[in-house]
Amino acid sequence: MTSHTILVVEDSPDLADSLYDLLEMNDFTPIIARNGKEGLALALEKKPDLVILDIRLPDIDGYEVYSQIRQDAAWGKTAKVLILTASESIENISKNVDLPIKYVLFKPELSVAELVEHIKERLAD
Repeated sequence: MTSHTILVVEDSPDLADSLYDLLEMNDFTPIIARNGKEGLALALEKKPDLVILDIRLPDIDGYEVYSQIRQDAAWGKTAKVLILTASESIENISKNVDLPIKYVLFKPELSVAELVEHIKERLAD
């Protein structure tokens, strides 16, 4: 069975490292981007099976990354994305991305087990 490649776009070093370890422990192949520009470049180059995207990033925000990914005709229009944020309202996210609400996750309320389940569910869609 081939491991799924997951790109994590997260500017918090501690959280990015923790997510990397979590993904690896669950037999995924993680790629980490520490800002929006790097995340966008890696997404378009690597075309991962899933992108876990923070909204608040130090250079270009997650909304712009999401929009640019969607503009890639070959891969981006159907790319699987999970939003993982601590600071945005669901209303604001809903205005800026066309994802079902179940693909928007909030950092403080999410357990490790729940995150892994959401990842598996999103990959299965």
